[in-house]
Amino acid sequence: MRPASAELTVRVATESDFDDIRRLNHQTFATEIPQHAPQADGRLVDRFEEASTFFVVRDGEQLAGMLALRDERPFSLDAKVPDLDRHLVPGRRVCEIRLLAVEPGYRHGIVLRALLMRLVEECEARGLDLAVISATTRQLKLYTHLGFVPFGPLIGTEDAAFQPMYLTREAAVAHAGSLLGLTADRGAEPAMFLTGPVPLSPDVRRRLDAPLRSHRSPEFAEDLAQIRRSLWMLVGARHVAVFAGSGTLANDAVAAQIARDGAPAVICSNGEFGERLLDHARRHGIVHEGVRVPWGSPLPIDRVIKAARRLHAGWIWVVHHETSTGMLNDLEALRGAGAAVGARLAVDAASSIGAVPLTVDGCAYVTTVSGKALGAVAGLSIVCCEEPPRSGDASIPRYLDLARYLEGDGVPFTQSSLLVGALATALATTDWPRRFEAIATADRVLRSRLAVSGHEPLVTDRDVASPAVATWQAGSARDTADLAARMRNAGFALSWESGYLRARQWIQTAFMGAFDESAVAPMAETLARVLSRSLSS
Repeated sequence: MRPASAELTVRVATESDFDDIRRLNHQTFATEIPQHAPQADGRLVDRFEEASTFFVVRDGEQLAGMLALRDERPFSLDAKVPDLDRHLVPGRRVCEIRLLAVEPGYRHGIVLRALLMRLVEECEARGLDLAVISATTRQLKLYTHLGFVPFGPLIGTEDAAFQPMYLTREAAVAHAGSLLGLTADRGAEPAMFLTGPVPLSPDVRRRLDAPLRSHRSPEFAEDLAQIRRSLWMLVGARHVAVFAGSGTLANDAVAAQIARDGAPAVICSNGEFGERLLDHARRHGIVHEGVRVPWGSPLPIDRVIKAARRLHAGWIWVVHHETSTGMLNDLEALRGAGAAVGARLAVDAASSIGAVPLTVDGCAYVTTVSGKALGAVAGLSIVCCEEPPRSGDASIPRYLDLARYLEGDGVPFTQSSLLVGALATALATTDWPRRFEAIATADRVLRSRLAVSGHEPLVTDRDVASPAVATWQAGSARDTADLAARMRNAGFALSWESGYLRARQWIQTAFMGAFDESAVAPMAETLARVLSRSLSS
């Protein structure tokens, strides 16, 4: 191999370069790769030559490498791949990379890197964020390493076969960002696919800029009424109490009611948040029995019924959407279990109300929160009650006394008008049927793209898998942090920092709040590549 000299330069080609460009084009794509017939003069003129931007690397007077960029249709691939756009990520500014060629004596990486870095600069300047290429099958390992994704059948001939491939900006960042000097836009927020905090709609963001109001004001009262009306329409909630606090507070309020009732409880656990219900029960002195199965496994309804009968239970307490694993427990079967044994049902639905269609009919208490699938800001929790509890029980701490939140104006203690207003706005302005369909579509895109690369989430059974949250094995504890950082550098924020995720080397994708639907496919593609690299290292 010829060492590059200090005179190595990379630039846009000028007229004086084109005789050498045509010579290298012939050498590479007529002689070395027999794609075209040899020409007597040893020169090959590309049919898109005048409509392309060529970049060249010269070592002094020697042409060391070249490539061409075209961002106007039709591309050469349009004639070779029917309905080309069907294979590509929608909503992108697309270009075609062609005629990548490096003189044999310079194939030690320096020239290739220089060409690709100059190409990246040009794509950034033009706002191009997806490139297609006909990759010679002789170099598929290189293209895959850079983040290119194959699509469609091979084209060309047996002696000169090419694989159509595409590369998104996000994949380039994740796979070769440091090599190419390419980073995520630091001035822009990453696309958020977190279980919380969640992306906010423009309406909710505007509401957070509203003037502060007293929690005794008419405006505050109307927002609270709007929350109650919206939850009635969304899930059939008859009585709604809004607390200033997280979902833990709402579950403590429910635990206080179960403890006051005095009847034993069967508490179901197949994940982190089921374990937390067991902890609530212990702290409140509730007589209980746990039905526990491995995380990510469906709840055995027959065991729940047997335990309830053995304990003469008055309560079954369960997490509907187990956020830690992406499991949806069977709410209808649990309602049936409660009816079969005469037990009342309490449900933690913090991650399911607003993520999947459901009703709270037949549930004595259902809890949820403002900062997950309902699409507002964290800081409020909600208890939906089938019937209001009796008031006047001094054994319950004032702040947990559910009855106080359902009496009078429903605001026994100070609350933030901004948080309440944001939740009211999120509930009132979201087209919920469309949101449910968007979540289901995003889930299909994510799972299908990861499956192509051999990756499956923790919960694979679509009958019990949440469409809104999926949990993925990241590799090692160190890889989890590295994987999350690489995803963020590529422009995507995923959940990984909770202790229970880090302990198991899990990372999560979530479709909650006003998530960017156009970013789902690029995120899935990038995650597939990053996971593959993490698990193979």
